[in-house]
Amino acid sequence: MTEQPHPVLVGIDGSASGLEAVALAGALAVLTGSPVVLGAVYSFEGDAWPARELADRWLAEAQERLSAFIPRTAVAIPSTSPAHGLNQLAAAHDARLIVLGSSRRGPIGRVLTGSTARRTVHGAPCAVAVAPHGWEIRPAEAPLVFGAGITAGPEAGEALALAADLAAAAHAPLRVLSVVDVPSPAHPMFATTSYEGWRRSRRRDTERDGLELIERVAPTADTELKVVEGDPVERLTTASADLDLLVVGSRRYGPIRRVLLGGVSAALVDRAHCPVLIVPRGVHPESTEPVDTGQVTHA
Repeated sequence: MTEQPHPVLVGIDGSASGLEAVALAGALAVLTGSPVVLGAVYSFEGDAWPARELADRWLAEAQERLSAFIPRTAVAIPSTSPAHGLNQLAAAHDARLIVLGSSRRGPIGRVLTGSTARRTVHGAPCAVAVAPHGWEIRPAEAPLVFGAGITAGPEAGEALALAADLAAAAHAPLRVLSVVDVPSPAHPMFATTSYEGWRRSRRRDTERDGLELIERVAPTADTELKVVEGDPVERLTTASADLDLLVVGSRRYGPIRRVLLGGVSAALVDRAHCPVLIVPRGVHPESTEPVDTGQVTHA
C-alpha cells in the first residue's frame, strides 16, 4: 500500500491574507509534491466567530484560487479558537507544514503575525510558513533565490536541510546566512583582548562552522555562504528583501517537533520582506522531487 504524502495545510479565514496564504501553499505544495488541505475553523456556538456556512463559503472561494493540477481537500472544523482548530487539523492530517497569512496592519511586503497566526505557530506540530502582507505571484520565468538562516544550534541543520530540498526542487540557488553578533568595542572583555583580533576569529570560526554544516547536511546543493556582522534580526530582515523564501529553525526549548519561537524567529515573522518558513527541532524532512519550474508558483 502506497503511503499518502503529507499535505500542506493552509488556514482560511475569508480575508485577503488567507488568499495570499493559499498562493504560497500552492507553491510549496508543488515543490514538495504534496496535496493541499484547506482548513477553516468555525465556532461551536456561532457567536464568537463565523458560523459553519460562512466557513464553507470561504473554503469554496479558496479552492478556486488553487491551480487545477494541485490535489486539494477542504475541511471545516469547530474549535475553541482558530489557532487550536488549525493545529488539530495539522495533527489529524499529519501535515508537512502549515501556511498562514499575516496581519493586515503591517506594511505591504512585510510579514506581521496576528494573534491567530502567532498562537498557531507556537502550538504547531510541524513547520509553519507565513506569507507577508501583499505577497503576490510572480511570472514562472522569474528566477528564484531561497535563503536559510543558520546558527550554532542543532535546529540550524534541520532548517538548512529543508531549505536545500526546496531550493533543489525549484532549481534555485540557496543563500546560507550566518550572522556574527559583534559586541561594542567598549565591552569590558576587550580590556584584555584585541577587538579586531576577536572579530576576525569569530568570522573565521563562523565561516568554518557554516561550511561544515553545508557539507554535512546539503553537500550537493547550489549554496552560497554569507557571513555578516550585526544584529541577527536586522541583518536577516535586510537579506530577506532579496529572497523569495527564508527558512529558519525554531528554538531548542520546548517539546520535540513543536514550533516554539525564539527571539530571532519571532522578530523575523514580524519584519521579513519575504515568506518565512519556521522549522521545529526534531523534524527530519523528506527529500523532495524536482519539478518542472514552469509549474512552480513564484513569490
